Amino acid sequence: MQNKQINTILKEVEMFSSLDDTELKALEKISHISQYDEGTTLFLEGEVSTSLMLLIDGVVSVFKHDSKGNEIVIGYFNRYALLAEAATLRHTPLPSSATFQSDGAILKMDLVAFEKLFITHPNISHGIIQSLLKKVELLQQNIHFNIASTSAEKILHFYEKNPALSLDLKQYEIASILSMVPETFSRNIRKLVKEGKLRKVSTGYKIIS
Repeated sequence: MQNKQINTILKEVEMFSSLDDTELKALEKISHISQYDEGTTLFLEGEVSTSLMLLIDGVVSVFKHDSKGNEIVIGYFNRYALLAEAATLRHTPLPSSATFQSDGAILKMDLVAFEKLFITHPNISHGIIQSLLKKVELLQQNIHFNIASTSAEKILHFYEKNPALSLDLKQYEIASILSMVPETFSRNIRKLVKEGKLRKVSTGYKIIS
């Protein structure tokens, strides 16, 4: 039953959607699904992953701790995001930790077998490159958050660049990404709504173009 579920999932993921039946079956054989409860740790900084991890359900936060033990959120990820793929593919210790912010699931693919069978597949290698480029964009976005002149500017930039993810996150989680206390975030949200730059929807807020 799990293989049937894995087959369906793989067909929905862009980088795997072009695989033929034989390739899909080979990928199924080296894959399994792990379920996680909200608040569960997915991995810790310094661990070495033996599996390529694809988030297939839920929201995961990736974070580090500074020298004072404060948690610094790097980003939140949702469905069909590869997690820690750069370090995993280099076989090096993971540079951050990750926790589930909701109930969710990970499709884990055995790394050695994946590299042997699929790493040179054009669509898959392209998909991995695109995923890494998104991580670079996330880094650039975090730099923007740190140098933005006002809290309102940070909030607008976040909602502009992350329209889907913003609907999955609670306000305090977005505030954490933006290095704001929840009170500052809420105050600026109210201001932006009043100015007609954000619109309240049932699941959160959307930017008004």
